[in-house]
This record gives sequence, C-alpha cells and structure tokens, in this order.
Amino acid sequence: MTEQKLPIDDKASRVAMVGIIAGLVLTAAGMMFRQPIFGGLGLFLIVVLVLLRRPIARLLSSR
Repeated sequence: MTEQKLPIDDKASRVAMVGIIAGLVLTAAGMMFRQPIFGGLGLFLIVVLVLLRRPIARLLSSR
C-alpha cells in the first residue's frame, strides 16, 4: 500500500526545499564576497523555512 500525500505536505516540502537551496546560495555568496552577513542570513533563512514549513504552506495554500 502506498500512502497518499496531502497537498499541504507537498507544498510544505517545497517550502523547505526552497529554504535549503536559498540558504546554500547565500552561504556561497558569503564565501565568494567574504561577507559573513550572507552566511548568517542563509542560516536564518534555513531555520525559518524548514522549521515553519507547515504554517507557511498553509498560508500559501489559503490563497
């Protein structure tokens, strides 16, 4: 048997994926430009979008 994914779970996984990719891009930009603020922003973005992925997905799906 396969489990059916709810639409909110699908959107939540996309929110987390976008957060991880954006965090990696900001971290790489911080290394290239030697600015630690980009790395800090990248970590903050990962934390916010990964930990709060379900509430953010609910907000996006209510539109």
